[in-house]
Amino acid sequence: MPRKTPLAVFIADDSAPVAEMLRELITQPGHIEVVGQADSEEGTLAALRELKPDVVVLDMQLKTGSGADVIRAIRAAPELSKLTVMVLSNHTSPQLKAGCLELGANGYFDKVKELPELSNELRRLADSAP
Repeated sequence: MPRKTPLAVFIADDSAPVAEMLRELITQPGHIEVVGQADSEEGTLAALRELKPDVVVLDMQLKTGSGADVIRAIRAAPELSKLTVMVLSNHTSPQLKAGCLELGANGYFDKVKELPELSNELRRLADSAP
């Protein structure tokens, strides 16, 4: 059964051009909506608490703070506990990927090679209930 409302996605990336490219790539009217973006740990966490998206697409390198710090803060905050965290990064070492998944990320994608896979995963989430 399809969702009644679009999947709300938040983008956290230190590069405005990359964030805009992601917005264009993943937005699907009626299915996936980008509800905001930030380039820092503090800005991301404040926006996540305010906007309450379904998913955050998170870069590991932010202007201030890191993606790992954001994951830790999300998983420690009861009000964000249901948030799906998808890491999208140029840093693709198996150790970093394993570490992020261990911290509580739901997925880890290579920014250069796996954009279609991220987009497919977001579509899958958008198509699932509720």
